[in-house]
Amino acid sequence: MKDGIRKIFLEKRKKMLESEYNEYSLIIRENIKNFLKDLDYNNIAMYYPFRKEVDLLPLIYEFKDKNLFFPKVIDKDMKFIKISSINDFKKGKFGIMEPAGNYYTDEIDVFLIPGVTFDNNLFRLGYGGGYYDRYFSKHKRGLLIGIAFDFQIIKELPAFEHDIKMDAIITEKRILKGD
Repeated sequence: MKDGIRKIFLEKRKKMLESEYNEYSLIIRENIKNFLKDLDYNNIAMYYPFRKEVDLLPLIYEFKDKNLFFPKVIDKDMKFIKISSINDFKKGKFGIMEPAGNYYTDEIDVFLIPGVTFDNNLFRLGYGGGYYDRYFSKHKRGLLIGIAFDFQIIKELPAFEHDIKMDAIITEKRILKGD
């Protein structure tokens, strides 16, 4: 069932017009900045967009006073690595751009997390590798914010005990928050 949902939403994202993709990504970045403006945080984890995930890369310049971390896949695990500029990336596993550098082991305050789809209960469906679920089963979680286009939000996903739940989801049209 999850594979069928995944296929539908990856195809929808793939078919987005470039103009919509750019416009909605810009709005989402603004929504993220507004959501975070009153929060106290220094360490933020982001991601390098892949397969038309929301483009957050311009936030690297906006958050220059913060410590920025990006995921890197090592075997079956994911680590977050601190970057200092947009030039700190190289193509890694699955063809996804990953940071070069040393691993970061202290706590991260805010995670901006991509997904293939999310639901109204704040559950996430990713590509199926379970990297985020495994990461948060072993590490302290900060504020988890799902990042998606509004069409990626559905009523309900099949959820299991190991599935992580977001604290909020930010799209170009709305912000869903947990209790």
